[in-house]
Amino acid sequence: MITISTSCHFDAAHQLALPYESPCNRPHGHRYIVDVVASAETLEHGMVVDFNVIKGVVDEFDHRDLNTLADFASMPSTAENIAIVLARKLQEAAGARVSIDEVTVRESPQTSARWKK
Repeated sequence: MITISTSCHFDAAHQLALPYESPCNRPHGHRYIVDVVASAETLEHGMVVDFNVIKGVVDEFDHRDLNTLADFASMPSTAENIAIVLARKLQEAAGARVSIDEVTVRESPQTSARWKK
């Protein structure tokens, strides 16, 4: 088994609809940092997965209003749900040979959500 990791970012806006007073209920934005860990038993072209495949998936969220994306039509665009959606999209893009093992979404330097297989 060989494991790789990469870090990339995207800038996006969102707004939550929390049932209590919170600044997150107002439209606002973040520079999200995304850390991805992937592994595979065999390499293709000498790689687990091309880092550009990972970056391409993450870039789909760049400079977007997350609340307008179909991925968040039935769930709030929290860091937790962003991690879940990215894990699914990354696995689809990487293919069956690759295992997406972890996706961490940092909403700020002090806060993060991690999806783990």
